[in-house]
Amino acid sequence: MVQELARYWTTEYDLRRCEARLRSLPHFTTEIDGLDIHFIHVRSQHEGALPVIITHGWPGSVIELLSIIGPLTNPTAHGGSAADAFDVVIPSMPGYGYSGKPRDTGGDPTAWRVPGRSL
Repeated sequence: MVQELARYWTTEYDLRRCEARLRSLPHFTTEIDGLDIHFIHVRSQHEGALPVIITHGWPGSVIELLSIIGPLTNPTAHGGSAADAFDVVIPSMPGYGYSGKPRDTGGDPTAWRVPGRSL
């Protein structure tokens, strides 16, 4: 299995195609709590599109989510209606892609609590 995977990566995988797909999208960075966060932001052509944030898991990347951008931002091209459209934001997790790497480990889950409600 490992040999077959290595063969695929060395003879079939098209890195340049992946790079071109990434370059075709609008990329941005913003600072959140002192850390630079990279994100892809693709706006729908449809009026009234709702914003949606879609995040990759660990140890993934925004590349895993590229195939859903079209159906979400332009549902009419994929059998849906304009009312189903979203403006898509896909951030890179801290330490991944062009997002900054946190200097400290861990976090404080109490910082995300809503007053009067428990997690």
